[in-house]
Amino acid sequence: MWTFRRTFSTMLDSQLRLRLRPFEIGDWSASAVIVAPHPDDETLGCGGVAAKKIASGAQVRFVFVTDGAASHRHLMHPETLRATREAEAIEAVHRLGASSESVTFLRLPDGAANHHVHEITDAVVSMLKSWRPQSVFVNHAKDPTSDHVAVNAAVLAALRAYGRPVTVFEYPVWYWYHWPWTSLWGDLPNMWRVTLRQTIKTAAGLRAPSTLNSLAYVGDVIGVKRKALAAHASQMQRLENQDEWRTLSDLSGGDFVGRLLADYEMFTRYEINI
Repeated sequence: MWTFRRTFSTMLDSQLRLRLRPFEIGDWSASAVIVAPHPDDETLGCGGVAAKKIASGAQVRFVFVTDGAASHRHLMHPETLRATREAEAIEAVHRLGASSESVTFLRLPDGAANHHVHEITDAVVSMLKSWRPQSVFVNHAKDPTSDHVAVNAAVLAALRAYGRPVTVFEYPVWYWYHWPWTSLWGDLPNMWRVTLRQTIKTAAGLRAPSTLNSLAYVGDVIGVKRKALAAHASQMQRLENQDEWRTLSDLSGGDFVGRLLADYEMFTRYEINI
């Protein structure tokens, strides 16, 4: 059934597409480092852009900060889940078109990135000096989870310490977890609190046009992005006989994932060290 929420989100999405600046030709061929707080953030936030960049011949590298071992820690041993999510990340990168050599794992504990900000910063500075990318993609500063907040802060500190000019693209993931993109009620236990807080912070999405400024059409590679996301099977599929195993598609009846699988990916773009 079509609802006021869906009508409002459709109108807001149309306004965003009109107001945000499309990717420039050079953006597609620029080398990039994509920093993901957890395995799956790289695909959810900018998998379409990554796939198109790789297809165009651009050098794209992926850095996974935490090991993702806390996502279902009460249902799977952390060591098993850690190895599972690492293998899933490599497969997702393969499906986006890149090789295993383009992947780096920092293997920091999931849920504790805020205790390792300096370590993340130092590691990213070292990689930037070695790779010298033209652009860096990192999760958005307004993503609400603690790992995402810490990773964004660490990467920006690393970029300032690096000192060379770089184009930064902040990609939203959990930023979208608010009304009207998701429902306020009837979600997983306690998740309504996250939805409500984020809805208030974003003024129900009305602040998005002033927060985001860049738009990339990825409708022509949405199938590739879907296949890459499916590679993160521990997050997308319920294990057999594990009714308590929650997936991303359980969030707001699939609306959260649906938002992140739209034909456009949106970013906050800016230049640093110029």
